[in-house]
Amino acid sequence: MVSRTILVLFAVNLFTNAYCGNILFVPLAGHGSHYHVMLNTAEELLHRGHNITMLVADRHENQIVSSKNPTEAAIHFIYFPSLFTMDEYIGLMTNLTTAGLRGRYVDLMKEIFTYIEKHNEECSKSVISNPEIISTLRDSNFDLSISDLTGCIIYQYLHKNMGIPYVTLSAVLTVPHLTLFKNRMPINPAFMPEASSGLDHVMSFPERVKNVAMSLLILVVFNVRPHPYEEVSQLGLKIFFQDAELVLINTNFVLDFPRPVLPNTKAVGGLTAGPGRSLAVEWIEFLESAGEDGVVLFSMGSYANGIDEDVASLFAGAFAQLPQKVIWKLNGKPSATLTPNVKVVDWIPQNDLLGHPQIKAFVYHCGLNGIWEAVYHGVPMVAVPLFGDQFDNAQRLVSRGMAVKVDISTLTSDELAQAIRTVISDPIYKNNATRISAIFRDSPRTPKEQAADWIEYVIRHCDAKHLRSAALDLNIFQYLLLDVIAVLLLAFVTFMIILYCSCRLCFRGCRRLCGGLNKVKTE
Repeated sequence: MVSRTILVLFAVNLFTNAYCGNILFVPLAGHGSHYHVMLNTAEELLHRGHNITMLVADRHENQIVSSKNPTEAAIHFIYFPSLFTMDEYIGLMTNLTTAGLRGRYVDLMKEIFTYIEKHNEECSKSVISNPEIISTLRDSNFDLSISDLTGCIIYQYLHKNMGIPYVTLSAVLTVPHLTLFKNRMPINPAFMPEASSGLDHVMSFPERVKNVAMSLLILVVFNVRPHPYEEVSQLGLKIFFQDAELVLINTNFVLDFPRPVLPNTKAVGGLTAGPGRSLAVEWIEFLESAGEDGVVLFSMGSYANGIDEDVASLFAGAFAQLPQKVIWKLNGKPSATLTPNVKVVDWIPQNDLLGHPQIKAFVYHCGLNGIWEAVYHGVPMVAVPLFGDQFDNAQRLVSRGMAVKVDISTLTSDELAQAIRTVISDPIYKNNATRISAIFRDSPRTPKEQAADWIEYVIRHCDAKHLRSAALDLNIFQYLLLDVIAVLLLAFVTFMIILYCSCRLCFRGCRRLCGGLNKVKTE
């Protein structure tokens, strides 16, 4: 019996290693939440024996080397020359967060476009137009490349010029209707909210009007004035992923709103979520010192540096009203007076803390990675969205009954404190969070395993063309059946003209005939 088990294990290992591939990952910009989605996926593929390479900007090299992450130590990194420094990169991300915290939508949109422009300029000049980088990538003989949905489109260059198939891995839960339309995916604004709209899938008439208007506005902005992608479009490459073998999206319909997807689109939501690891002694002591009231975990993301005094005072004033202790994750000291129940730190083991029973609520800006961690551990939330997909993520939490959403542009200390008290004192939020967690975990394969399974599927078969929709080969007139409608309309008009002319001729003939008969009778 033992020998048979060993033989089976050996056969499984042999079968797995037979399909080991040489895989290139291209995360967005290099570090942050999108990077960690890639890193967790790469970790599973490393365990299966694949060779993993990551292409990132050299400004992140010290950050990666000093992290001492065993997964990163096993990955081969190719660093391309940065067009802006680490301080400038942090500044870009901080400006995004700050604009969101201040509730200034116009400033926020400017910062988003600035970030996209700089990122795409770096992609075209430092990667695609860099002979040394291209030579290194060519000599690496990759079997497959995997890129962030919004990342550098070097994967399309490799596909076009070297025949390397690619898979896109989206780190966001919602995809703009423009992207869905360009990739011929099903869209119906009647029940599919536009990205960044913050709408529910059950919409009133005014909300449906807003949803359609937002979709049309985005379509106009990115087609009439496509300046954020000018650098890459000049290279003759597409900014979308029509040629992708698979589209892996960091979503799961336990949280996301149901919608139609094509066969080559796979939901692998929760790539960064998993069991919490053991906490350090100082964390355990702090958590246990809170007693029955427990602890509130508060974070505005990796790039929430020293914030404005009025915003800091808003948060500090809310925490002062709570009986719970508060862990406030912030890079730098807040410019406000803090009460003794607040502990400010510049780094937290977020997933591990969320897995501890003393965490009673999670106040969060609704970045997707942290949401999946909260969903996994069943922690109720207070959603404070700042920009981008965070509004959509927040609405999905509210729709599932595990969060209260607040508006940062009008928020007061009293409102925030009341929202925190509500999610802690009202058992419905914890019950819903626990129920959603149970559904999310009820799967034979983890999200990382599912993503790795599909990636290996493409490697084994060299592509997944049989899952590709023929709609991708249709131009806009064919896809919207405008040519067919035009022909049918022309045929209908022609038929009506012929019918009209025939009836008119018949009518004239009848009149003449009747006139002739009347004339004979008169005579």
